[in-house]
Amino acid sequence: MANTTPKFRIYPSIGIARLGNGPATKEEVIFSPEIPWANLYETDQNYLTRDGRLKKQAQRFYIYECDDHGNPTRQINTDDFDIEWSVEVANKKPFWYDFNNSLDLSVVLEDHQNLSPNFAKDKLAPGISASYRNPNVLNQELRTEGGYDYRKDLVNHPKMVSVGENAKRKEIKGQFPSSRMSESEFSMLAKRMNVDEKEVNLGTVEYDDDGTLIFYGADGISAALNPSDLNTDFADNSNWYDDICDGRVTATIRKRDSGEEYKLDDAQSSAWVASAPPDYAPQIQPLSTMFDLITGAANESHIPELATVFPMMYRLYRMQWVNLGDFLAPSFKETIDELIAKDEFKYIYKKEPKAEADAVREKIFNMFRNPAYNMSNEPIIPSKNKTDLVNRGSGTAELKLPYYPGDAIDYPGSPAQWFAIPPMIYEQLRQWRDGNFYSPPSFDFKDMDEMGAFYRDMFLKSATDEKRKPLLMTRAVLETLYGGGFHPGVELTWPMRHKQLYSENNETYQFIVDDGNLKIGAYGLREVRLNAASKEEQKEIFYNDFGFSMTSDDVRNSMKPDSETAWFWKVTPGDMTKWMGIPWQSDAGSCQAVYVEEQYPVPSWWAANLPVFVLPSDSYEKLKDPNILPSTKRNIYANRLAWLHTADTGFIGYHAEGGYMNGLINMVYQWKDIGVVTGRRLEEDIDGIPNLVYVAYDSKSMKK
Repeated sequence: MANTTPKFRIYPSIGIARLGNGPATKEEVIFSPEIPWANLYETDQNYLTRDGRLKKQAQRFYIYECDDHGNPTRQINTDDFDIEWSVEVANKKPFWYDFNNSLDLSVVLEDHQNLSPNFAKDKLAPGISASYRNPNVLNQELRTEGGYDYRKDLVNHPKMVSVGENAKRKEIKGQFPSSRMSESEFSMLAKRMNVDEKEVNLGTVEYDDDGTLIFYGADGISAALNPSDLNTDFADNSNWYDDICDGRVTATIRKRDSGEEYKLDDAQSSAWVASAPPDYAPQIQPLSTMFDLITGAANESHIPELATVFPMMYRLYRMQWVNLGDFLAPSFKETIDELIAKDEFKYIYKKEPKAEADAVREKIFNMFRNPAYNMSNEPIIPSKNKTDLVNRGSGTAELKLPYYPGDAIDYPGSPAQWFAIPPMIYEQLRQWRDGNFYSPPSFDFKDMDEMGAFYRDMFLKSATDEKRKPLLMTRAVLETLYGGGFHPGVELTWPMRHKQLYSENNETYQFIVDDGNLKIGAYGLREVRLNAASKEEQKEIFYNDFGFSMTSDDVRNSMKPDSETAWFWKVTPGDMTKWMGIPWQSDAGSCQAVYVEEQYPVPSWWAANLPVFVLPSDSYEKLKDPNILPSTKRNIYANRLAWLHTADTGFIGYHAEGGYMNGLINMVYQWKDIGVVTGRRLEEDIDGIPNLVYVAYDSKSMKK
């Protein structure tokens, strides 16, 4: 932490806004969650406008007064302060490097709770050097004295915008290629390419009447400078731009009675916002979240309790709504349903009778993949450059949980082709298996959803504490983001798992609820602040890179104390999202089913945000039809539809077939029409079908 303890801070410290083609008005958007789990069981929410447009997800920011330790105590009273908010964002994707795999996989990191050291020691998936995106755009300073650095024009970096009582709303007006570094009003790169600059706005900010700031994501526009260029790669397409961004959120507040002024613009008091692709299943959480990852980066010890393992298991159980591999057999859902049928579900949270309870926990623990990757007998995910070999596995064809690809997807035969829950959570799962865990003695739940509702209520209870509320905001945002594996990811990627990225990452409250005999930890509540560069540092490092290629050695060296490349961990606008695919639609659409030799299960990528198989709205309407037999309704319920078939994209998946390339291209135009998975109730009790179902509504279904 800095020497000066902040008197005021902005919350959430990391915010996420998501793209949509709906209007940027607070009446027509979805706001980022402010309480973890609060929205899981909502059944009256609409994520599409009445005319079928995809609503943006907006992020609201607050200012809190802090105590002498920098911990938030209460939201400031806007009657006492004049407030001016400022936002500076950028899109650096075209300026950065191609994505091959996560470059930290070749860096040995001892005692790391996010990544097994075996990655580097055993060379399970060596980092692959990355070269510039848009490699034909040159820095002429390297060739001619006084030459122009055309690469800087690849950064869409609008000027900072400020809003307040007198100017409540502004659009963040961006441009690609940028003219910001040119001496004239025109981009030197655009002039050299003989193309026109494109207006690529990066969002909208609004000062609300209660003194808060609303950041609206942009419209999801992606295109090529040359209209004939097609996006034919999942992550790296030259000449392309999109309207993703990230950057700092600052404020200046002035006391009306004394005129005393505070600037909330350093790493400890300011916040960060990133825009991201839509979350097409907002009520379904990722198995491993960004909150888990950031907690692991602190390398702390945690008291073993049910609340450190149940959330992961519950998230995996709920993946049934977005992924066929988690709905059918074998699956975690099937195992839990079997326990319920045998009246053994109680042994998830009870320890007696010992023999029966131990057996249940041992069975569940053995289903999960060890993140140390000390085995190599799981099925191989073939390369797109497939040679016709059979029986490629070295042992059994049994897959461990979860059935998702990992960081080493491009290394057929590597055990790390498959994702493993982070070491921090796996160790807690081991403690749970051994009976070394706490659960409230009053627990008496019949199924996962009953227990999930209890923990949801604990978060709601925690939010009644004004001091905990702002930290819950940050956690709520981070729990919507994927925390691995990273190839490159959905929203943010692998630098997030390293401690160097944070100026603060400390546990403020060990328990989310501490009420007499009821103590619920669940990894507690944290103060998380990115290692944001100062304004002076930003001037020096904003356009820094590693030259024509970036290697794992560059990452390793940047972690050394007093390294010349330590700037790598100082965050400037655009640095958090520059790793992601361009255009964003290509990566979002390509990460679907992953076909291996076995029919069951069918693995998948990021189904919690980008569903794979869904219950479509037409099926939901059939389930409500009183004239259809219950047996037929059960068949309808089980007949899931490929998510991308809810729009005319063509089916695509990991090296699936010829439609893959068409799918990448069509996703640029069809992303706004694909179904959003939403909770809905069934009025009729139907044996074998839950009363609460999650249904995919697309733009066409809203217009019927």
